[in-house]
Amino acid sequence: MSNEGSKGSESSSEWANLTPDCLLEVFSKLTVDEMLDGPMQVCKPWSKSGNMAVYSAFDFGTRTAPLPASGEFDWDAMEEKMDALLQAFVDRSEGGLKSIKIKLCTDKSISYVADNCPDLVVLWLTSCPSVTDASILKIASNCKKLKEVCVRSSGGITW
Repeated sequence: MSNEGSKGSESSSEWANLTPDCLLEVFSKLTVDEMLDGPMQVCKPWSKSGNMAVYSAFDFGTRTAPLPASGEFDWDAMEEKMDALLQAFVDRSEGGLKSIKIKLCTDKSISYVADNCPDLVVLWLTSCPSVTDASILKIASNCKKLKEVCVRSSGGITW
């Protein structure tokens, strides 16, 4: 009996000693719901790696509903909300954010990304008229791993 117990302990410790890169590879195959229900509840190393996996991509640019054409839409309020959401996500990622796809943000949040996400690889901006050349230049200067930029309906940026 005692041999079986020690084998179980060895097996458990092997899982606990997986490297963060290995855990990230495994966790990248899970959905966000699976991540929150399982690995992030197990132990500190798994929780930390799970956070890194969950918070590596911010995708609110391809999943949101089309913007209304009428004048009833409160652009300023929505930009403020998206800025707050993106900044909170950046903080949770602890610098690990690699991909951003967003609608309706401003220079404020893009500058925040530039200051806090040096490993950013993908940036898609859609309907972001309050984003200007200033924050894009800051992204270009601070995010040396950037490989893909897509800008649509964002008239504050000149090329």
